[in-house]
Amino acid sequence: MAEKAKVAVLTDPRTFDYREVDIPEIDKDSGILRVEAAGLCGTDWEQYLGHLDNTPWSVRPIIPGHEILGWIDKVGPEAARRWGVKEGDRVTVEASIPCGQCFQCQVGRPVLCRNGMGYGLRMGYDSPPHLWGGYATHMYLHPQATLHKAPADVPTDIMSLFNPMSNAVRWAVERPETGIGDTVVIEGPGQRGLLAVVAAREAGAGKIIVTGTRQDSLRLSLARELGADETVVVEDDDPVARVSEATDGRLADIVVDVSAFSTEPITQAIEMVRPGGKVVVAGLKSSKPIPNFVSDKLITKEISMLGVLSSSWSSVEKAIDVIRRKADTLQKLCTHHYPVDDADTAVRVLGREIQDGPEAVHVHIEAAGTG
Repeated sequence: MAEKAKVAVLTDPRTFDYREVDIPEIDKDSGILRVEAAGLCGTDWEQYLGHLDNTPWSVRPIIPGHEILGWIDKVGPEAARRWGVKEGDRVTVEASIPCGQCFQCQVGRPVLCRNGMGYGLRMGYDSPPHLWGGYATHMYLHPQATLHKAPADVPTDIMSLFNPMSNAVRWAVERPETGIGDTVVIEGPGQRGLLAVVAAREAGAGKIIVTGTRQDSLRLSLARELGADETVVVEDDDPVARVSEATDGRLADIVVDVSAFSTEPITQAIEMVRPGGKVVVAGLKSSKPIPNFVSDKLITKEISMLGVLSSSWSSVEKAIDVIRRKADTLQKLCTHHYPVDDADTAVRVLGREIQDGPEAVHVHIEAAGTG
């Protein structure tokens, strides 16, 4: 009898079906991951609500989970050679499954691959062998999956930060080319915003300012602990005025918007960035248009506005290195974990719909603890 994987399948908005699925046989080019953890982010929440239905990620039924950490359970000889792994190795798995041949793959942007394959968002449960997401005890490793070796001695909750940390590195450092002495404003103190503080500080930023709401008081406090010079509560202070004051009128070199749903941070970013500066847009807004957006300001101030999606090979490698070195510091972000068969609670806690103990910052599915 085939060994079974336990999975959480999102069948409709707000509806999980918990199932057991046969773990498939592998060939020489593929493998099986024994999932240790799957981190959750705002995209998981939007997926759960059904807000991705008009996007490339409009797929159901699906096993969610695109921030995947685990151990190589089985691996074919060609796959082992290609990935440089053996059974028992701890690895992270990138969400995209690139074809390697299309234009986007060739220029190093596999997340935009024309094949549209990927874990947790693009490959539905109905596509054999079904195990295409991290809300599961096991996952199929496609021959073109991208793996990174992970240190064996970092605790599960901290290591499960690898994906948001890699996003933070790419969004707050790589894409805007953050350098020594730069003033960086981070709009939104979610887990990616908080990790962007760490990434910007690692890059040598001179001043880091984080904006948030009154509801974000704990997270703004964490931002200061992680290295932010100033924090701004946007209901109490004008963030543009505060940035101008903090920089003696020079304004910010870089503004990174990682806020969810709200569009106002986009228009504020255009005001608080200096002429010739860069605005990085990473926070999804549920496809809402931006009121009071004046594109002329991009021209008259020569602002570079950069949309960002996911991470890169180099940012994942950097993230793993940062996590290895700063594990103790990052521990305070890890607040909640749940087994696969309680995925519904995990996502609702992440979305602040329900509270379960302390305020949620980083939430993960801990598949290794699922009996």
